[in-house]
Amino acid sequence: MSAPVHASANESRGGFAVSPVFHRAAQVAAGAGLGVLVLGLVQAPERALTSLLTSGFYFLCLGLGGAVFLALMYVANAGWFTVFKRIPEAFTAYVPWGAVTMLALLPFMATLYPWAKPGVMETDHLLHQKEAFLNVPFFAIRMVVMLALWVAFTWVLRRNSLRQDVEQGEVLTRRNVKVSAVFLVLFSLTFCLAAFDWLMSLEPHWFSTIYALYNVAGLLSSSVCAITVVAVLLHRAGALPQLNSSHLHDLGKLMFGFATLWAYLWFSQFMLIWYANIPEETVYFIARMHGGWEVPFYANVALNWALPFVLLLPRPAKMNPSHLLRVAAVLLVGRWLDLYLMVAPAHQPEGLSVGVYELAGFLGLGALFTLAVTRAVRTTPLLPVGDPYLVESLHHHT
Repeated sequence: MSAPVHASANESRGGFAVSPVFHRAAQVAAGAGLGVLVLGLVQAPERALTSLLTSGFYFLCLGLGGAVFLALMYVANAGWFTVFKRIPEAFTAYVPWGAVTMLALLPFMATLYPWAKPGVMETDHLLHQKEAFLNVPFFAIRMVVMLALWVAFTWVLRRNSLRQDVEQGEVLTRRNVKVSAVFLVLFSLTFCLAAFDWLMSLEPHWFSTIYALYNVAGLLSSSVCAITVVAVLLHRAGALPQLNSSHLHDLGKLMFGFATLWAYLWFSQFMLIWYANIPEETVYFIARMHGGWEVPFYANVALNWALPFVLLLPRPAKMNPSHLLRVAAVLLVGRWLDLYLMVAPAHQPEGLSVGVYELAGFLGLGALFTLAVTRAVRTTPLLPVGDPYLVESLHHHT
């Protein structure tokens, strides 16, 4: 893959033209998928809400992961990613929509979370001890505050970057470095709290101190994979000719590294709970290693680490766009399965059952994510011509 040193005037001014047929198909898919979920709230509320939480959190993490990727690059003073910087910025355009999907869970908390059912706290001694934290009003306030912070910070990061195309110079870059430093601190706290609240409290008697970091690793791995997929597809469409094999190599190394981080945290959580053999901790893994969940349990490790580790180990593999697309697809499927294993067994102890509601949730919210990202890509220049690191990125070679 070769990259010209300079972009043409048209590439600098305009965004990527998305096919009207593709756009219409995404609209239909979003409407159909979300419509089936709404019907499911009446016919099979637990299945529909499980799907909404799994896929809602999945795509929110991709949007939020775009902001985290940008923030990490800013505070690291990195310039290599500037050529495709508009892609993670486009991901952040979904965060407000992702926030709405999570807020949609609030009216149905008593169906989804056992501790939110009326009278449970009074009859369950262990849960009663957590009532000061696990109560519906406080839960809702925490969710609203966290989502508002994420929406605000992602909006500021993207706004400053787009303004730079007009104002030029390093002022907005330095401003984004400061914003990113604050955002990463707040993200670390709020995302960990969100993982505890929205996922771990589905089984409120169980707990793990590694759970939050484990979800951070999943967010990092999946978001880098999604960025890689979009970058390769845009390059193939001729919209991002500046992307070269060195950019891909770095993205491949990040995919490899974050997948290994995920595996390290998965093993650390599993091994410590298995070794200690405390009943209130082991119950989580017992439910996922038996009763029809055995295959997805082991497939989770294979998809999120074993296969990507082997497939990305050679250096040339991390520079091959077709190969990276395949590995990224494996990891993205693995991330959804990982989240499904966190959520579904709490309401489906009989085993894996992927049906119309699970497919509708993924299809509907995936199409909504696609619409938000393509709109951002279509309405903004793909090349950040005002970024002071653009020349460095255009000449990036590893």
